[in-house]
Amino acid sequence: MGVAIEVLKRLVSRPVTTKYPDAPPETPEGLRGKVEWNRETCIWCKMCEMNCPANAISIDKEKKIWSIDTAKCIFCGRCNEVCPTKPKSVYLTKKIELATERKENLRDVYEEHHSQEKGQKEQKT
Repeated sequence: MGVAIEVLKRLVSRPVTTKYPDAPPETPEGLRGKVEWNRETCIWCKMCEMNCPANAISIDKEKKIWSIDTAKCIFCGRCNEVCPTKPKSVYLTKKIELATERKENLRDVYEEHHSQEKGQKEQKT
């Protein structure tokens, strides 16, 4: 008898499932998603690299190259906590869809090019 009551409840109630992937999922406040980097505020102090427990961040100060291996990242947020800049140079987004067919696609490399003609910065992936 209990099963029949449960079935009747489910027939008249809202569906439990979501419309993902057709509609983006609702992300809760405080979600720790993909790590991003802001080159405009970075002071190249290497605090994020030194405090990353998974060694996912690497910085070459001389060549001005900042990279993160998302395959290694454990999304703990430590890099954001230790970043001394305001606003933070390293921050966690709400992006959670990180699936890829190749592991190499999970490594983001940001490199500054100091061209005399252009003088612009580019992202290299």
